[in-house]
Amino acid sequence: MKYEISDIKRVLLRLVSYFRSQEDTSSQQEMDDLWRRIDHSIDSRQRKHRIVWWSSISAAALLAGCIWLGAEYYMGQQPDLSVVAARLLEESVETDEIQLIVAPEKTLHVKDGGTVTYSQDGNIHVDESKVEEREAHNNPYDQIIVPKGRFGRLILADGSELYINSGTKVVYPKRFEKNRREIFVDGEIYIDVKRDEKAPFIVKTARFDVEVLGTAFDVKAYSEEHTCGEIVLLRGLVNVKSTSGSEAMLTPDNKALVPSQGTIRTMAVDAADYILWTKGILPLNNGTVGDIIDDLGRYYDVKIICGEDIRQIRITGKIDLQRGVEEALRNLSLTGGFVYSKQAGTYILNLSDEN
Repeated sequence: MKYEISDIKRVLLRLVSYFRSQEDTSSQQEMDDLWRRIDHSIDSRQRKHRIVWWSSISAAALLAGCIWLGAEYYMGQQPDLSVVAARLLEESVETDEIQLIVAPEKTLHVKDGGTVTYSQDGNIHVDESKVEEREAHNNPYDQIIVPKGRFGRLILADGSELYINSGTKVVYPKRFEKNRREIFVDGEIYIDVKRDEKAPFIVKTARFDVEVLGTAFDVKAYSEEHTCGEIVLLRGLVNVKSTSGSEAMLTPDNKALVPSQGTIRTMAVDAADYILWTKGILPLNNGTVGDIIDDLGRYYDVKIICGEDIRQIRITGKIDLQRGVEEALRNLSLTGGFVYSKQAGTYILNLSDEN
């Protein structure tokens, strides 16, 4: 069945009107209400064509959102990046490949371990290959999505360098403002920030913001996990502000733990250990087995489970991630005093009979 251009135009106008009318605190409930109203407006005799209709509308919604974002950006009313990132990431589709999304209709696929580089003249390169001339897209933000089991690297136009861990999404503007640089991270990155006294660099996450001028640090903030967010500083000085109102200044070789509620805690660490994952090594740092297998599961994109008695065991040492998940679990089990098995694609840890 064909749909009139006027029908799609009417929906687009409603979507644009919605986006422009919303404050940064717009709720998911409001968005759900909008979709229900649009759904109700579809004639009942067209229900059997819902899949085709919603495919068209989903594309229209993404386009309308990008039109809104572009209008806000170029009119000098750039919206809060956390709000932008929430909207864009909600629209993203998970795949097993690294995705570089530069426009609603333009997604580039990047090989595992590949490097995406933005040059100051406005071009994008993947490794040594130039993949796109920079165009004036309506959407002022790009995204890089690194799925579980993958690893990527991103060099921004200002020269700041990011190593992006498995299961991580990064949203950033195509062009930084003259006096402010911001990116949004859901996951883990190690970033070496290019110093610019006139433009502070801010890494935003769902739980906290980290503000710097020029420094190197690791940020770990997976929205899917309920554990504390982490910031480990290698050099420089950073200021950490949580969404709950807590604030802390971090100095080199210190780690900040940021809970969803409450005060930020800091502690002395060997910061170099916390970026070994960029070289394919997982430091255990007297961590719990629970945290370690969560990292291994994400890195290898596998499911690993165990009882709470094993999750609380603490282990020191290092794991060479390049040797594979079975070798990692073998070394982990020898140190922790448990055994592992595999059933229906899931790795299961149990205490050994000797315990």
